[in-house]
Amino acid sequence: MTFDVQVLALGALVAIGVLVFGVWVLDMRGRQVARLRRAYNDLVVQVENVLTAQQQLLADTSHELRTPLTTVRGNLDLLEVERELPPAERVEVLAETREEVDRMARLVRDLLLLAESGSGELQPERAPIRLDQLTRDVIGRLPGSERIALHVEPVMVYGDDDRLRQLVGNLVQNALRHASDRPGAVTVSVRRRPPQALLEVEDDGPGVPPDALERVFDRFYRVDRGRSRAHGGSGLGLAIVRHVAEEHGGRAWAENRTDGGGARFSVSLPAEPSWVSPTPSPPGRGGQI
Repeated sequence: MTFDVQVLALGALVAIGVLVFGVWVLDMRGRQVARLRRAYNDLVVQVENVLTAQQQLLADTSHELRTPLTTVRGNLDLLEVERELPPAERVEVLAETREEVDRMARLVRDLLLLAESGSGELQPERAPIRLDQLTRDVIGRLPGSERIALHVEPVMVYGDDDRLRQLVGNLVQNALRHASDRPGAVTVSVRRRPPQALLEVEDDGPGVPPDALERVFDRFYRVDRGRSRAHGGSGLGLAIVRHVAEEHGGRAWAENRTDGGGARFSVSLPAEPSWVSPTPSPPGRGGQI
């Protein structure tokens, strides 16, 4: 009798063990199914976001190209119909047509750059670059440089010269479009902020609405659509700034100045540990360049 009880007890324990193991297996399978379901849902959301972004990009691009194409077509029709157009008016029509063609060329160029950056197929070249010297050189070549106050410290980053030049140029040109005409209306600074190099561009314009501070880096986004287009902006300049910063391991952000005097756009990039070349040039002093 004692042996039978022991056998029954052992059988009960085995049955309980099998039941517990079965419950554990079912629980693990349930968790795996839940993880697979979440992964599938996340994938669906990502695909939907990509499709939405592509549709929005197509719609925005079509909208941006429609205006210059309409202007060019209208001017060509005018030149064809009005063959005896006065010379002064003909020159004006041709100049406007050339401006619109240049605007479309810049738009296509910027779109190609963003497409290359987004695909990851074309990696930027990497080389040591003195960010302070590059910034000074870019500003010296821009129209309106007399309105810019430059403050720089020697700092070296590791990146692509052409793309960093475009980053600096886009930031400064954006500030010039919104700043006043007085000397020093735009302030550009390059600072060492270990382990980062910090580029800041400030203007004395109206600033950016708080709800637009994150969106200003989106493609084709404009706080004031009419003003930006009238000043030659494509709505892609700040998007390129963000892409170039991120592909160099940095980031870009916007904020309004605490004194209420305008906006500040900042870019931080990883700096070379050496910070300064062996024979650095003296840091730039405040004032106009």
